[in-house]
Amino acid sequence: MHEIERHRIILGEIARRPVATIGRLVELTGASEATIRRDINTLDIEGRIRKVRGGAGALTRPQERLDPLATPAFEATRFVHLAAKRAIARRAAELVADGEPVIVNGGTTTYCLGPFFADRSLDVLTNSLDLALYLIANSACRVVLPGGDVHRKQRMIVSPYESDTAIEHFYATKFLLGAHAIRPQGLIEGDPTLIKAEQKMLKQADEVIALVDGSKFEPRGSLILCPLAELDRVITDRSAPADAIAMLEDAGVTVDVVDAEERADERSEQRLAATG
Repeated sequence: MHEIERHRIILGEIARRPVATIGRLVELTGASEATIRRDINTLDIEGRIRKVRGGAGALTRPQERLDPLATPAFEATRFVHLAAKRAIARRAAELVADGEPVIVNGGTTTYCLGPFFADRSLDVLTNSLDLALYLIANSACRVVLPGGDVHRKQRMIVSPYESDTAIEHFYATKFLLGAHAIRPQGLIEGDPTLIKAEQKMLKQADEVIALVDGSKFEPRGSLILCPLAELDRVITDRSAPADAIAMLEDAGVTVDVVDAEERADERSEQRLAATG
């Protein structure tokens, strides 16, 4: 794994929790402890993290962060579990027929839908600025944006207001969404403002499909976006725990398990990089 990708993984892990241990970073990257220590030193010198005993920590305590949404920054997690995210996005795109109207929420997994929508003719409502720009530049899809505030770090449009004309007048056969986590209680998000915005989208779709890699089954967060009963399908990868898959199936949710793409699709990589 290249140094740049290791650094992105380290930054992504620290965005999710204040301190990441060396052991955890070795597990995520497959690199040696010596390599991870060098990476931590480099990022510490660059002022992007702080070196702590046994690992690395965020520059500020969670309560001191000024970002208005308590969710990891888009760029910090964009390349984390990327092979799994691509495979999940590929499967989700296979479920969408040409001409279908779909809603897609903001996130790094749903952003991977871009290359798989590029040769399609779809109506797409999304609050993801990156996905919208990608589809405008690389596809013939009709792109619709909701109203609201632009949150730079998450690169999405979020509105806390009850009424949004774009969403209220957009009917979708499918809502493809990522999430902060998934637990027995349902899909979990990290901020009440984000939940309020995305619950409006939930009402506008016939079928709700969650795109979550295996790491999203780790217990985190406590704000419920929707219960499992409102999910029609979950697409995940083989790193998802067996008991988590059983939990979903017991709740009546269809589960698709995909194999992470071992080698990056060059065409997808080039297309994603074009607007990244």
